[in-house]
Amino acid sequence: MKPLCRIQTPFAEKFGVPRQSLLVEEAWGKLVFPKDNFFSEAFRGIEGSSHLWLIFEFDQVSAEASHPLVRPPRYENKVKLGVFATRSPHRPNRLGLSLVKYDRLDLTDREVILWVKGVDLVNGTPILDIKPYLPYVDSVVARSPFTEGPVVHAVRWDCERVEEASLIEKVVALDPRPNQERGSNDAEFGMSVAGFNVRFRFSVDHFKIVAVTRLP
Repeated sequence: MKPLCRIQTPFAEKFGVPRQSLLVEEAWGKLVFPKDNFFSEAFRGIEGSSHLWLIFEFDQVSAEASHPLVRPPRYENKVKLGVFATRSPHRPNRLGLSLVKYDRLDLTDREVILWVKGVDLVNGTPILDIKPYLPYVDSVVARSPFTEGPVVHAVRWDCERVEEASLIEKVVALDPRPNQERGSNDAEFGMSVAGFNVRFRFSVDHFKIVAVTRLP
């Protein structure tokens, strides 16, 4: 399969990316296509859909890294589950599925640019296909062992706020720390978001953003 494009997102690395889509609407995605005979017509009518499925490749996972059993980070039971019972990236074919919100379609002299919101993808992730979300079949009453949404923590700034403050706050509030690091207060972590290096720590019951510097 040949990727349609590589999506541009605020997330330069895996650490800090929301673990599911639509958790942070400010997490934008930009998909750029050449304005050729195919892509000039391929998006006709897409504005009629409020949400889109992105089919992508977990390109930062080794092709040899698939595992039959995995331990989902947010699963309240700590037992391992079969990979096909989870959304782990360690899959035989490294395919992912992400639901995002349609924002707009921009046309330039040379490019077709699709903007979406609520992404959970690393910058540069290969996009293999785009499909509209169909409420009458995609929205069903279902059961799952993953019933609890993520805990959203309060966030305070111990430094000057920046223009991407809302996006940064919501990413930090979802607690991007590895499970094994969540028992220790005041350990400092860093991540790259929207061109900034963000330093933060957890203190008792909330996160503190202690430093935000623009990356070169």
